[in-house]
Amino acid sequence: MVSALKDLPPIPRNLSCVLNVTESSGLVCQWDPGEETASRTSKYTLHTLRAKSGKAQFEIPSGQHFYLIPRDAYSVHFELEVYVTAVNDFGNATSALLELIPMETAKFNAPEITRVEADTPGCLQYSWRLSPTWVLVTLSVELRLTTLNNQLDKELFSNFSERQGNKIKKCGLLHGTNYRSTMRVRYRSEWSEWSNPKTTPTLMRAPAGSLDTWLKVNDQVAQLYWKPSKHFRANGWDLLYTVELKESKTTLCVTQESHCSFNLNKRIKKVYLRATNAVGSSNHTQVPVYHKKRLDSVSNVSVHPQSQTSVLIVWESPEASDVTGYTLEWRSLSETPAAPLTFILMDKNSSSTLVTGLRPYKPYEISVFPKYADGVGRPVTVMAYSRERAPSEAPKLEVVEIHHSQVKLRWDEIPLEQRNGIIRGYTIYFWDDSNFTQVIETEKTNVVVENLQPLTKYHALVSIITMGGSLNGSVENLTTGHIDGFDMVLFVIPACIGLSLLVIFVVLTCLGKHERLKMCLWPIIPDPANSSIKRWTTTDSLQGMPPFKEDKDPVLVFLSRFSLLDLSEKEPLKSGYVKETQWSYDMQSRDASRSSFQACSYDSEQDRDSVPYATVVFGGSYQSHPTPLPPYVRSESTQPLLGGDEPGSPPPYENVPLGRCVSKAEHFTAFPQNSTGSEDNEELWREFPMLRSLEIRDTDHN
Repeated sequence: MVSALKDLPPIPRNLSCVLNVTESSGLVCQWDPGEETASRTSKYTLHTLRAKSGKAQFEIPSGQHFYLIPRDAYSVHFELEVYVTAVNDFGNATSALLELIPMETAKFNAPEITRVEADTPGCLQYSWRLSPTWVLVTLSVELRLTTLNNQLDKELFSNFSERQGNKIKKCGLLHGTNYRSTMRVRYRSEWSEWSNPKTTPTLMRAPAGSLDTWLKVNDQVAQLYWKPSKHFRANGWDLLYTVELKESKTTLCVTQESHCSFNLNKRIKKVYLRATNAVGSSNHTQVPVYHKKRLDSVSNVSVHPQSQTSVLIVWESPEASDVTGYTLEWRSLSETPAAPLTFILMDKNSSSTLVTGLRPYKPYEISVFPKYADGVGRPVTVMAYSRERAPSEAPKLEVVEIHHSQVKLRWDEIPLEQRNGIIRGYTIYFWDDSNFTQVIETEKTNVVVENLQPLTKYHALVSIITMGGSLNGSVENLTTGHIDGFDMVLFVIPACIGLSLLVIFVVLTCLGKHERLKMCLWPIIPDPANSSIKRWTTTDSLQGMPPFKEDKDPVLVFLSRFSLLDLSEKEPLKSGYVKETQWSYDMQSRDASRSSFQACSYDSEQDRDSVPYATVVFGGSYQSHPTPLPPYVRSESTQPLLGGDEPGSPPPYENVPLGRCVSKAEHFTAFPQNSTGSEDNEELWREFPMLRSLEIRDTDHN
């Protein structure tokens, strides 16, 4: 069943008929046969049905999908029904029924304007005709007129109902204006095509109305611009404009342009402008002259693109309340020669205006002037684009200076006509082969790239940016230099200065802490040679003594102060009485020995700062010892010998008689020189070798 439906012929669609009104008259009908294949061809039959004549059918030749119905098969003003059938071996299909009045489907050929006459001021009369036809009916005629110099804001259309051969007259046109005219016709059906245009001028009259003017005075040089106002009529062509002084009848300039410059002195308050054609001149337009300058300006001028050819300019009025109006002027910055200035006059209540007729991607300079009763305010000027896009050209990088650690680059601004928008800034990309990259954004045309490595190859490019896009320039390759002498000096001098300051700081610190630092680093070692209580007898006494070394181990030192203790014979010297590591008094009778030590010690309460380096213990006279005992115990203290005393004037040593405490009134004396005491002295020298190098003699009491 489905296969049989697929084999049926397709239904004819989009059946339409058009009446041919030329000499070969006929009603032409056509349709869309649908999808056909070579194995399924169809035969078509056109059927007509009218009220009086009945039915008629017409066989269509194979492969043809249109048919011209003969004139006798229909009436042009009565209704006609038409449909098409398709037949093949599997069945037939019928199109939708089409009902029509043949005359209403007629489409005429384009008419022809044979003649245009300007017989009356402001009017044009047209003669026209159709191509040969057998139809004689009243047709609808449409006339379209445009001016060659675009004086009209829109085209003029006029409709007429005329028979062929009748003339058409159009009035109310501008005087002395060239009109371009075309025409088309129809009869309750589609319009014909437009006729070929005809251009004809209307009759001229003297110009009428006033001109809009804009006068700019710079010192004694004036520039006057003008344009037709809404009420101005040129009424002709080849106009001449004259600027003059009406009182003295002095002509300042005569031109066919829309502006001119002339000199003015400060006594002139008004100038006059008039337009002239071949018939006459217009009335004078009065132009006031303002010499006062530096009045308040508008503020916050902004540009808002509206379309490809227009922008909206918005501003804020000045604080002054005596504003009488505004003038907005603009001109193209990319045209050569320079484009003429265009302006708009606005009332005092305006705060925005729409500027039209601009070209996309082209720069325009727009200025807003407030006007006062006695002068013109300062202008505010902005650059505007109706549309922006990426620049057409990118700047070329130039290397100005190159060092081991920095590079200075510059570039020129691209030409104004290549910018395609307002330049918002530049982005500089700087990188090396190790993918180290610096990105710098700036609005200037130069940049310094720092923190570079010497003798390294780098790559750089600059990207220029507008609101419409950005464009990258070509990649520039460069190599940084080595560190030169000047750079080395710049590095060494600050380093030396810093080191000098550090040394000065250390020296000042040492001077401020001299005593404490000296005690820590260089302890005061008393010099026996400079002692006030002895003298060297011979330099040979120092031979065999080890030199002083700065070592942490105990070393042999020469003592210059002693503490003498007189112990009773009844109290034998205990081994624990004196220890080598500290000053101790652990005797069996701690209290007695402590009191004896305090009474006999040379280091009294008045000399607590002195620290003994050795203690000589006397158990009695030297001769009373049956067995020689060590008469002293060496101390390992590292404290200074003289403490805070001056090394040059130590206190005198005290004489300690045998068997009793040390007296402060007596001092050391020489040993007896007799023979009996020599043996005892020799035994003492062996036990106390330090005294071998000293000769103790009586000294006067200080």
